[in-house]
Amino acid sequence: MTPSSMDVLRKTPLFATLPDDDLRQVADLAVSRRFAKKEAVFREGDRAEGFFIVASGKVKVFKLSGEGKEQILHVLEAGQTFAEAVIFEGGVYPAHAETLTDTELLFLPKRPFVELLERHPKVAIRMLASLSRWLKRMTDLAESLSLKDVETRLVFYLSEELKARGIPAKDGAELELPIGKNVLASRLGTVPETFSRTLKKLQDDGLIAVRGKRIRIVSAERLFSILLR
Repeated sequence: MTPSSMDVLRKTPLFATLPDDDLRQVADLAVSRRFAKKEAVFREGDRAEGFFIVASGKVKVFKLSGEGKEQILHVLEAGQTFAEAVIFEGGVYPAHAETLTDTELLFLPKRPFVELLERHPKVAIRMLASLSRWLKRMTDLAESLSLKDVETRLVFYLSEELKARGIPAKDGAELELPIGKNVLASRLGTVPETFSRTLKKLQDDGLIAVRGKRIRIVSAERLFSILLR
């Protein structure tokens, strides 16, 4: 069953703490949009008319180099927002967004939403917090890609995924990759072949065990010590 706009908003950190009356005002602005797998939500340079919430499915936000190489900035799942910065900046979208699966999005148009912020400044404060988290993710990504090798980037990613899911980073901990390995390779700033070799090396060294998209931590101490070198 397709979730209602109110249900989606209640599960979105940006709006989760709003009283129902305020939440309903946001829901009244939201427009549901459906996309097929691998369909563009917007392209870099498109006029920015508003921002999005993932109701179901997955979306990747990415940049393209001059040679056409794709660098994934982040992958978004149900309850997550993206392109919020356009509410304050206006202009155009600064990156590309494309679906990874069949996806339903809620679109919040800029002008009506800004008027709502003026009436409800607490929502604006939460948006600033959300944008601060986004900026930190971008800073971490830039540092990871510029200063660390692929092995260290991968271990850092596993550490962050465990943390995000509340899974203790210890021997026996397991997680399932939320995205395909080719997509993750791009997210880590490498190519699928290098990613696969790195994953195999960690497995051959007895640090992890890999089965499909599922990864089990075999030696947490040795694995995460890679982040300290």
